[in-house]
Amino acid sequence: MKPFTRMCGLLIIIFTLTPFTASARSADTGTGQQAVLVTGASTGIGRRITEVLAEKGYFVYAGARKKKDLAALNDIENVQALKLDVTDQQQIDAAVATVKKGGLGLHGLINNAGVYIGGPLVDVDLEEFKWLMDVNVYGVYRMNQAFAPMIIESKGRISTIGSISGTLSGRYSGQYSMSKHAIEAYTDSLAAEIEPLGVHVSVIEPGNYNSAIGTTAKARMRKKNEEYTKKGSPFSEAFNEWLALDGDRSKYKNPDEVAEAALHAMFSDKPLRRYMVVPEEREAGWTIDKQIEELVQLNDWQAYTYSREQLMEKIDAAMAGNDKAELTAMLHKFLGSSDQQKAHVGFWADDLVYTSSNGTRFGKADILSGFEETDAEDDGPSMAYTGEDVKVQLFGTTAVVTFQLVGTPDDGSELINYFNTGTFLKRDGKWQAVAWQATIIPGTK
Repeated sequence: MKPFTRMCGLLIIIFTLTPFTASARSADTGTGQQAVLVTGASTGIGRRITEVLAEKGYFVYAGARKKKDLAALNDIENVQALKLDVTDQQQIDAAVATVKKGGLGLHGLINNAGVYIGGPLVDVDLEEFKWLMDVNVYGVYRMNQAFAPMIIESKGRISTIGSISGTLSGRYSGQYSMSKHAIEAYTDSLAAEIEPLGVHVSVIEPGNYNSAIGTTAKARMRKKNEEYTKKGSPFSEAFNEWLALDGDRSKYKNPDEVAEAALHAMFSDKPLRRYMVVPEEREAGWTIDKQIEELVQLNDWQAYTYSREQLMEKIDAAMAGNDKAELTAMLHKFLGSSDQQKAHVGFWADDLVYTSSNGTRFGKADILSGFEETDAEDDGPSMAYTGEDVKVQLFGTTAVVTFQLVGTPDDGSELINYFNTGTFLKRDGKWQAVAWQATIIPGTK
């Protein structure tokens, strides 16, 4: 037992912690390396996601269609290329067999493969629209169905690359926006069904980044021009002027930020449902403004219209829900941390005031000093701690967290129970505990 723990006589959440949940997110072949499958990995966003994950030491199955792209991907350390067209069920089934044979299991699936077409909605040939949906929507559907058993087994992650075009839509981009809007609904429904099984689901919504999708799309549309505007169409002139514009996206930033979002979605302890990733504030403004515009339109003509004050209350409640979830996850992560000293550094504010169950008051420096030396004396069994009946009350940037701390000795002896109350402040976007009170529950040790 640490000296500071002994000095205060505390059986609380300070030093002798062991994880309260077991992690079983991928099969272990002896290396412990976790595997992620990325579709559409040949160029652009998919290629950068593959590179970042591989650089971080994760094993990546990288899907691509062309021989030269497969060869280039295989040259990257920690990467195994898979010939994979998401519209071809036989290739998907073969990919499942390959991943199973690899022996690492599958922690994550990132559905990145996607295509773009545009054009007048009343003109573009139905077969072209079917092709777009086959890749962007049905491809995601096929991949998730095929790999769901492995992801469920590993309690892993599924993420799909959507787009801010799933919110924004405009002239000659309706087909693409429809496909990305479908991914929004699909993500929410999939999460509702599969998250109770331990799988987290997210969608990453990039803005304008450097990729080959524009050049490839414009080349296809120019080649098949008659399938994009009908003879005598009132849109022909304007569409052809739009089509003549350069589709080169190399002027945009490289998609490093999108890859970082994918890394967070796959491996963060607090993954998000949605990641909007844009290269500049202007694109964020477009997207948020559109969401607000739709909110106002929905509210405008209906029998139960909400006032501005009521709408603001709903927005505040939604934001509070995120903070409550973050604080709850933060507490459980703290209790279950395998790196105790690191956990304490981040959890407590520098100006912490902690009052123990025996009436001793101390600060963060006192807690951390207990890690500087250990006592060889055996003071009893190790203790695993869990937090039960967690409640979070929010007051702006202040939160009060109450819970019952249960200590479980590894020798099977009697449980130890405390009431804990913590006050947290949010500073620079980060919650930390500034005041803490531990009280032993009457009738327990």
